[in-house]
Amino acid sequence: MNQEINEELKVLLEKIRFHDKLYHHDDNPIITDKEYDKLCLRYDQLIENFPDLGFSKRNNVGFQPKDQFLKIKHKKPMLSLNNGFSFNDIEDFISRVKKFLALKNVTPEIICEPKIDGLSISLSYEKGFLISAVTRGDGETGELVTENVSTIKEIPKFIENAPDFIEVRGEIFMKKNDFLNLNEVQKKNNEKIFSNPRNAAAGTIRQKKVKITNKRKLNFIAYTIGEVSGTDFAKTQSELLEIFTKWGFITPENIKIVQDINEIKTYYNFMLNNRDLIKYEIDGLVYKINSIDLQNRLGFMSRAPRWAIAHKLPSITAETIINEIDLQVGRTGAITPVARVKKVNVGGVFVSNVTLHNEDEIKRKDIRLGDTVVIERAGDVIPHINKVIKEKRKFGSREFLISNLCPSCNSITTKNKNESIRRCNNNFKCKSQLIERLIHFCSKNAFNIEGLGEKQIKIFFELGILKTFSDIFLLEHYKDKIIKIDRFGETSLNNLFTSINKSKSITFDRFIYSLGIKQIGDTTAKLIADHYKDFNKLKSELINKQENNIENYNNLINIDQIGESIVLDLVTFFKNDENINELEKLINLISIKKYNYTTIDSIFSNKKVVITGTLDSLSREEIKFKLNTFGAKVVSQVSNNTDFLIVGNKPGSKLSKAKKENIKIINENELLKIIDL
Repeated sequence: MNQEINEELKVLLEKIRFHDKLYHHDDNPIITDKEYDKLCLRYDQLIENFPDLGFSKRNNVGFQPKDQFLKIKHKKPMLSLNNGFSFNDIEDFISRVKKFLALKNVTPEIICEPKIDGLSISLSYEKGFLISAVTRGDGETGELVTENVSTIKEIPKFIENAPDFIEVRGEIFMKKNDFLNLNEVQKKNNEKIFSNPRNAAAGTIRQKKVKITNKRKLNFIAYTIGEVSGTDFAKTQSELLEIFTKWGFITPENIKIVQDINEIKTYYNFMLNNRDLIKYEIDGLVYKINSIDLQNRLGFMSRAPRWAIAHKLPSITAETIINEIDLQVGRTGAITPVARVKKVNVGGVFVSNVTLHNEDEIKRKDIRLGDTVVIERAGDVIPHINKVIKEKRKFGSREFLISNLCPSCNSITTKNKNESIRRCNNNFKCKSQLIERLIHFCSKNAFNIEGLGEKQIKIFFELGILKTFSDIFLLEHYKDKIIKIDRFGETSLNNLFTSINKSKSITFDRFIYSLGIKQIGDTTAKLIADHYKDFNKLKSELINKQENNIENYNNLINIDQIGESIVLDLVTFFKNDENINELEKLINLISIKKYNYTTIDSIFSNKKVVITGTLDSLSREEIKFKLNTFGAKVVSQVSNNTDFLIVGNKPGSKLSKAKKENIKIINENELLKIIDL
C-alpha cells in the first residue's frame, strides 16, 4: 500500500511543478485551475494521511522569475491563497480561524471580495513616490518591471500622506472588451493571439518594449500591502481599501462585510448571478478576516495566510472538436496526452489545448480524434473535457490508443498496474527527460545560471554540445560555433559565459537540489546538507562505500523529516554508475561550499519543544505557530532529547516526566514575555 502511495505522490509532485512552470513562467498553461487544484488537494491529503513516507508540504508559490528581467527579492513574501470548493470548505475555514484564536461563540468580521484573474504586482513607494514594481515570481523573488507598469494610468506615481515606505499589492489585468479588441489587432498584424485576458496582461508586462505596453489597455486594482514602515495605519481590511481609494487607487468592486456562513452564501449567489456584468475576469471570490490585528495573530502557513481563503466559482462550458492528440514527456519520464482542439471562446477565453491527463482518462471518457466534446472552465485558463457528445461522433472513428513507445526517444514505456501514468524509463537517453533535467539544473534554486533557460538549452542540445550537467561548464569551448546561431551576439555570449563561471561556486544544499533526484526539493536538500555539512562526507558514505550498508541507510533515515522513500531515491541515485560518472566529471569543474545553517537568534532556535495543558491566552495552534517562527521544533512527546516544556493548566503526565529528565519548564506568563505578546 505504502509503495503505491509513494509512487502516486512522486507523480503528483512532478505534475504540480511542471504546471507551475507552464502557468507562472511560460504564461502557457495546459490544464485548468480546477484540475490543478485537484492535483494539489490530492497531494496535500496524501501527505497528511501518510506522514511517514517523508514527503514535504508544498511551500512553493508561483515559479522562478524569467532571466530577461532584473530579479528583486520581496521584503515580504507574496504568497498564494488556499482554495475552498464548497460551502463546507468555507465553514471549515471559519472553524479553523475560531479554534486558532480560541473564539468559541464569536465569529470575527469577514470581508468578501471578487478574486481578479490577472498578474500579481507589488508596488514600492518611498516618501510617497513610486520607486519600483515587481512581479510575484516564485513568491520570494520577482521580476523588476517598473517601466512597463508605470504606463498604467490607474497606478499613482505619487501618494499623499503615505508612510515613509510601503508596498501596495494588487492585480494587473485587462478588461474583457479590451482583450477581444487586442486580439483583433494581433490577428490583423499576424501576431500572437492571446488565449485569455490574464495571459494578455502577463505577456504585456513581461516583455521589454515599453511602447507595446503603452499601446495596450491595462488596469490595476489594489487590495493589500506588503512591507510598511512605522505604526499600523489601518485597523481593518475595509479601512485599508478606503485609504487606497483616497490615494487614487482602484479597489475591488462589490465588496461586502459579513458575519456568518449564511451571509457568505447570499454574497456568493449574488456574484455568481452577476459575474457576466463584471468588466474583468474573476476566477472566484476571496474571504478575509477583516481585522488586521487578527490577521497578524493568525499569521501564515508555508505558502498561504491562515486569515483568507479563495472560493472557486462553478464552471463555464462550450463545445469544440478534437483535431489532434499529442504526447508530452516530463522530467521523470511521465507521459501526458494533450488534445489540440478547434479554437473556441469559453466565457471570454480562447481555448486550443486541453489536457487529457493519462490514458486511463482517455479510455474512461472514450475520447477519440474528431470527437465533439464539451469542455469546461471555472475562471480557468485551459479547460478540461467534461464529456464526449457521442451522438455527434463521425462514423468509422477509432478508439485512441497510446503507443507503448516513448514519443521522444522511441523506447519501450511501462505502466505499473496500480498507476495511471505511463513512463519512459530510458532516463539517460530520452531527449525530453535530459532537457528537463538540464533546465532544472540551471534554475534559480540550483545553479541559477542567467541566460541559460529552456530556449537556449534546447538549441545547444540540438547542436550536440550540451547533453550533461558537466557540458554546461565547457560551453565556452564552442563559442565560435554558438556565435553563428541567430540572436547569439558577442555581448550575450560573454554575459552567458560570465554567468556560468559565476555559478561554479555553489553551496552544498543547492548542489544536491540541482541534481534533480526524485523527491529532493530545496527544503529536503537543506536537511541533507545540514546533516552531512559538505559533499565529501556524503560522497564518502554514499559513493565510495558502494555496498551502502545498513549503517549508512539508518544514518539517513534518522535525519529529521526524511522518510524511507526519500532515502531510497537518494541511495538509488548514488548507486547508479552513469550518475556517478557524471558527478565525477562535474565536481572537477565546480567548487561545492560547505553548508552553514543559520537560525533565528532565540532561545528556541533548533530546540525541541513540547506543549502540555491548556493556555488561557493562546490556542494550541497559535502557540505552535509562534514557536516555529522562533526557530523551535514542536514535538508531541517528552523524551531525554526534549529541550523545553511549555506548561498550561492541567498539564498531565508530561510535566512529571519533564521534571524527571531535568527539562526546562516554561509557564504561560514566561512564554508570553519571550515571544513578546
